[in-house]
Amino acid sequence: MALEEKTAVDEAPEARPAGKGLSSGMRWSGISVAGRQVCQVLFTIAVARMIGPEPFGVVAQAVVYIGVVGLLLDQGFSSALIQRPVIERDMPGAVVTVNLGIGALLTAITVAIAPAWAAFMETPELGLVLAVLAPTLFVRSVAITPRALLLRTMEFRKIGIADVSSAAVGGALGVLAAVFGASYWALVVQILSTDLVLALVMLIVGAGRWPNLHMYRLREIAGFSWRAFAAGLLINSVSRNIDNVLVGRFQGPEQLAFYGLAYRLLLLPVQLASTMIGTVLFPLFSRLADNITALRAENARATRSIATLVLPAMALVAAAAPQVVLLVFGGEWTPAVPIVQVLAMAGALQAVYTPSHAALILGLGKATLNLRLAWVTTVVSTAGIVAGLPFGAIGVAIGYCVATGLLVPVEWIVRGRLVNTSVWSQVTMLLPGLHVALWMAAAYLLVAVAIPGKDVLVLVLGAVAALVVGLAVLRLAHRALLTEFLHMGRSLLGRVRTTAPAES
Repeated sequence: MALEEKTAVDEAPEARPAGKGLSSGMRWSGISVAGRQVCQVLFTIAVARMIGPEPFGVVAQAVVYIGVVGLLLDQGFSSALIQRPVIERDMPGAVVTVNLGIGALLTAITVAIAPAWAAFMETPELGLVLAVLAPTLFVRSVAITPRALLLRTMEFRKIGIADVSSAAVGGALGVLAAVFGASYWALVVQILSTDLVLALVMLIVGAGRWPNLHMYRLREIAGFSWRAFAAGLLINSVSRNIDNVLVGRFQGPEQLAFYGLAYRLLLLPVQLASTMIGTVLFPLFSRLADNITALRAENARATRSIATLVLPAMALVAAAAPQVVLLVFGGEWTPAVPIVQVLAMAGALQAVYTPSHAALILGLGKATLNLRLAWVTTVVSTAGIVAGLPFGAIGVAIGYCVATGLLVPVEWIVRGRLVNTSVWSQVTMLLPGLHVALWMAAAYLLVAVAIPGKDVLVLVLGAVAALVVGLAVLRLAHRALLTEFLHMGRSLLGRVRTTAPAES
């Protein structure tokens, strides 16, 4: 196990040419994301089909708790390690000590309050499930600092190895448990084994640091860290989990299963974009903090590219939801269809801006601004969710979607002030994606209307028609953008080495 100390001081890395860091980082980050997400989606679909909505919802109630509490594991020190130009030799070890201590404490607290959480959610079997899942909090704390150090040095190949191998092993064990009739325990096996393998591989690839008691080092990054931590806690625990908590509490595990399935599809593009691009943009933007012109160009390039990919993809998901849910998950999951369609719109907007939001603000060292925006996001999202709660899971989905749309103009104003970009120029970054999305959705729906009742044929022919129409629209109406995509594709594959195209 490679737990090693590096040189006395990590030198501040010199900024790479614009686009080179982004393309090379995205190549391995893309492999990591694609491999992990494919494994997770395929194995989760397999388990969901075998165990059904009700058992799936039991574990979903436990996962909501683990997801919220797990955010306490990282007190913002990992963001500071990535953003700080120079870190002292013993600083990462001090962060490891704090992470492990918090992980052990949260594990013990979770075991103690598991019965109370089960009573709150009105699901008796949830208590034992949560107690068994509790050690995953300590296991996750092991991987926090190693991942931050790998991101700092942009070693995405090692991150990819850890992410893909853990998802594959955990998913395979979960399916194996389901085959032997483990019911919801199959998901517990999947979660525990995935986190354990991830932590082990992170240490094996040489990213680990020995813990130490040099706590005085943390005073140097405490101000930045606590603001980044508070913002992340608000965004990722409250605004992105309160809907799951409320649906699970007031609608029951089955409705949470339907909502949770749709929410996974919402998070899929957000996680793909955040992991593949956002983790690359943070260290890259930190390097470009003193060069606003280059930073503005990279931010525009990333936003325009993500929008043109994500908006059509989520439009197609919304159009194809009836066929996808029926064929992939089975008829008993049909109530999730309208929830998928509504949340697809929220997922599209979040996937466009989430990858570069914190990367841009924290990369410029604006931790206080990041915290203030987190409060705004949390208040608006919570208001939308609570307003929709009386109307069931679909009402919560609509409320969440409306809140997401209301937050977009706030994003435009903040970005405009940070990198001197007009609101109109930011709107134009979305127009090609919206244009392609409308044509692709229309093509799919025309196929669905032409051959009703034949779901397999509709899904296959509709998807093909949508892709052909989407490429045709790109070729005829947005040729320059298509050329840029081809250039980026070759760069991601490592076939060319050129600097990034200038901002259009």
